[in-house]
Amino acid sequence: MEYLSLGKIVDSFGIDGTVKIYSTTSFASKRYQAGKKVFIVNPQDLSMQEVEVVSFRHSGFFDFVKFNELKTPEEVKLLKGREIQVIKDNKDLNKGEYFYSDLRGCKVVDEQNNELGIVKEVEEFPAQVTLRVKRNGKQDFFVPFIKEFIKDVEIDNKIIKIKVIEGLL
Repeated sequence: MEYLSLGKIVDSFGIDGTVKIYSTTSFASKRYQAGKKVFIVNPQDLSMQEVEVVSFRHSGFFDFVKFNELKTPEEVKLLKGREIQVIKDNKDLNKGEYFYSDLRGCKVVDEQNNELGIVKEVEEFPAQVTLRVKRNGKQDFFVPFIKEFIKDVEIDNKIIKIKVIEGLL
């Protein structure tokens, strides 16, 4: 089974055990709907605690989520730094959509199909999402994940075609 990261627990918020999470998901309101189950991952042994969402709100870079199983700030403080994950389910996607995690490992080619490298990481910055591309024997390069640069994404074939401009490589 594959999991997607939703964010990391930063702290408790309020007195009822609400969790403050640094968000790394683009679909927080969908992921944290009341009644949905997510997992809190223990980094020491990778065990997972399943928790049920009671309520959710978003502000800035943070999600504030109340889970049924956490009742006090003290319980939440014990979980600081832990990652929140959800089971990856492709039926959550519409046709032509994909998860950012699906981009990792894709071959990056130019418009003439010359291989440039492999997507090492998808990095989310406030301005935009960027692909970090690893090249053999050369320094990594970055491609903004916007339509001006990304010409085609073939998730099934693991190929991303990009427009190369001067200075990109």
